[in-house]
Amino acid sequence: MREPRRDHYLAPAIDTLGTLRALPWLGDAGATLHLLTSLLAEAQHRLPRAVADARDQDYSWAQIADLLGVTRASAWQHYGRRLDEHRTPLDPH
Repeated sequence: MREPRRDHYLAPAIDTLGTLRALPWLGDAGATLHLLTSLLAEAQHRLPRAVADARDQDYSWAQIADLLGVTRASAWQHYGRRLDEHRTPLDPH
């Protein structure tokens, strides 16, 4: 059985981001590279908090690894040791 594709939303996201940034980019490879690079940077910045939040919501390391497309051991090695640094702060109110 084939895994479902998880990138079906990427093209619309790039189109939307290009529009939001008012880039005259349709078909321009340089603009596409710029948009993809900014998406990668944002994802790398947000992933540690998302993993910490997933653990707080009782996702297992196996589930997180599956969502990340890596092994369980790799997910834990990359994110598991610094969970406390990346947790979403609790609202004091």
